[in-house]
Amino acid sequence: MTEKAVVVQKSFQEKMKERIKESIGELMSDEELKNLVDRGLEEAFFRERKLNSNSWESDKYEKPLIHEILKELLRKSVDKHVSEFIDGHSDDVMEAIKEIHSLGIGNALLNAVNKKFSTDIFNLQTNIEQRLNGQ
Repeated sequence: MTEKAVVVQKSFQEKMKERIKESIGELMSDEELKNLVDRGLEEAFFRERKLNSNSWESDKYEKPLIHEILKELLRKSVDKHVSEFIDGHSDDVMEAIKEIHSLGIGNALLNAVNKKFSTDIFNLQTNIEQRLNGQ
């Protein structure tokens, strides 16, 4: 019995891919290829990521991808170390809890909010004063 070989015609795109793969050494040196890969990794992992591409909205950015990857990878380890620290310093933690409780939860929340936003509020106040004074 005679076997017939099936020949599959390659698309233009497939032919170009093969040709580029074959001649990559002629097109760029190893150093240029390394630099290209380095730039790609820098762009993919370490630069802020643009969320929208609409011209009618202001640009919004996300933290670099490496932040999310590290956050996910380190979360369990950090949680474990925090738990161990709290277990090893339970007296100090209980004292802090008692102090917060004696001040009142509302007061503790107010102090935390005040601490969190005091710099931003000061900067806003300064900015408004400068604009009103024409600076």
